Amino acid sequence: MSSTEAPPRAGAPTTGYGYDIDRVDPRAPGRLGADPAPLRRPARWVRWLVLASAIASALILLGMLIYLLIKVFIPMGIGTSLVALTAALVPVGIVVAAVWWIDRYTPQPLGSLGYAFAWGAIGSIVTTLLFGPYFTSAITPEDAHPVVQQFLGAVIQAPVVEESFKSLGLVLLLVFGRRYIAGPIDGVVYAALIAGGFAFTENILYFANSFHEAQASGQLAGFWEIFFMRGLLSPFAHVSFTALAGLGLGIAAERRSLMLYFGLGIGGLALGMVLHALWNGSTFFIPMDPENPMAGFLRYYLIVQVPIFLLLSALVIVLRLREKRILRRQLSAYGRAGWFSPEEVEMLVSMRRRGKAERWARRHGAVARLGMRHLIRTAIALGLERHSVLFARATPRTRARERHLLEAITADRRLIGSLSAPVVRS
Repeated sequence: MSSTEAPPRAGAPTTGYGYDIDRVDPRAPGRLGADPAPLRRPARWVRWLVLASAIASALILLGMLIYLLIKVFIPMGIGTSLVALTAALVPVGIVVAAVWWIDRYTPQPLGSLGYAFAWGAIGSIVTTLLFGPYFTSAITPEDAHPVVQQFLGAVIQAPVVEESFKSLGLVLLLVFGRRYIAGPIDGVVYAALIAGGFAFTENILYFANSFHEAQASGQLAGFWEIFFMRGLLSPFAHVSFTALAGLGLGIAAERRSLMLYFGLGIGGLALGMVLHALWNGSTFFIPMDPENPMAGFLRYYLIVQVPIFLLLSALVIVLRLREKRILRRQLSAYGRAGWFSPEEVEMLVSMRRRGKAERWARRHGAVARLGMRHLIRTAIALGLERHSVLFARATPRTRARERHLLEAITADRRLIGSLSAPVVRS
């Protein structure tokens, strides 16, 4: 379909599918029959409870932010904090760009993405600062050597405490927003944003301390070394660890299995802790030249960090390709039922063709473009919802959800058609 052509309209004659069931009229959702379980509005007390929970969560995050400002950032000084903040924007920008690329095929709501980053940057940091010292004191012998204390803090305390509180953000999202995590990619996206937010605040602290020491010594080389190692070479360190917990929870959410939530969730969390411990602990065993510590770090980087990063990157690419195959298969099933033509299915599974469809709709106004975008996202949700239901069983709630999505697609078709059709036929 060229950028000057209108996307094929629903109900138009199509070729390419042998319809194996009676075709319904996509422009008349009433033809679907009686709604087995209409989506009912939640009870008033439920709505008030959700609202109170949202306000309480916002206030808690605000309180945590104030705690960080008073206890951490203000004592560092405004100048040092601004320098550290500016430096930390580089690695977090790299992480956000990567998450955008992963998420753009089946995009998530901005609100839930913002929550994930806020929890990582504020919630998980504050809880780690509050509970980390107690955990460290519990595992450290009283007469331990300083090197032993440093080892226990880096290899035991940091992986267990940090990964636990980062993963807590994923659990809260599942409890209060189950629909946002529908598969492995969704779990990885939210986990990556939580980890990126955590690394963002942690990098500010590291860069601030390094910059303060550089000012005291009059040499900035140490600051730039820390920036190079943490900001440019290791922006995906925390992302790699927490993504494993997100992957496990995403697989469980796709299959709608409570047992898998515990098994894969705890398994992914444990594996992330192991990788985190390996990442931190390798520096204690890889020989370092005191006169050239950068060479030692680069050797450690190539031996430990690069293989982990490449392995997880390959896993994400495989998941992206799998998601595309799932969407094509499920939307084709709806196509055989008459809801989409083959050309529409090809448009919905191709990022390039989606862009062309949105550009075509934009020529008919902003509302038409918004309608096209909403149609695309609703069709994506429909395909992924069907895939998830096939792993479990259809319920009145899932059938009502399917009907709701189909009716939303129909409404979008009508909107786009009314805005793009000529008033007077030639």
